Amino acid sequence: MTRAIVRVRPAQADDVEAVVALVRAADLRTGTRAVPDDELAARVRTLFADDGRVFLVAVDDDDAVAGLLAARHEPAGAVDLTPVLHISHLVVRPDERRRGAGRALLTAAVQIAEQAGAEHVLATVAAASREGNRYLARIGFAPLVLQRIAPVGVLRRSLGMNDAGSRMAVLRRARMARAQRAGFGSRAAARPS
Repeated sequence: MTRAIVRVRPAQADDVEAVVALVRAADLRTGTRAVPDDELAARVRTLFADDGRVFLVAVDDDDAVAGLLAARHEPAGAVDLTPVLHISHLVVRPDERRRGAGRALLTAAVQIAEQAGAEHVLATVAAASREGNRYLARIGFAPLVLQRIAPVGVLRRSLGMNDAGSRMAVLRRARMARAQRAGFGSRAAARPS
């Protein structure tokens, strides 16, 4: 398959609609609530204005957005803070995959990491994205951590928190019963035969 000519440039305000469409096409949902397009567009505009973040787009000859890379410089690790360029989103339009957009975006990310003195690039990818995980593994990314997500309601049920009040009452009654048994036993032992 021939590779299209892809250019990488910083994302601009004019790219917001294309980025929203790209996110929708890639279906980046993590099982959380669906965000309306206008809310997503407002969020993208806010992120584009954040100087601490890097937003790059891969565009074709017609300047149509084929891919997006969102990243920021941050330390990785809780104790040993290693400076990294953390790629939170690497998204390529489904009809543009295998044409060099992802590679071009990652090439730009490597250059940005080197300029900032970061020795590592960290990429976040959805666990369910088999194709994304394979792509990153193929070009040299190794697993670092596995994060898991759970709805609060599910955790409440799993941890028995929905009926915490009744459980506390049961525990209090059990404690009182033990205390009473202990009290009766000591009185019986104290009586003369």
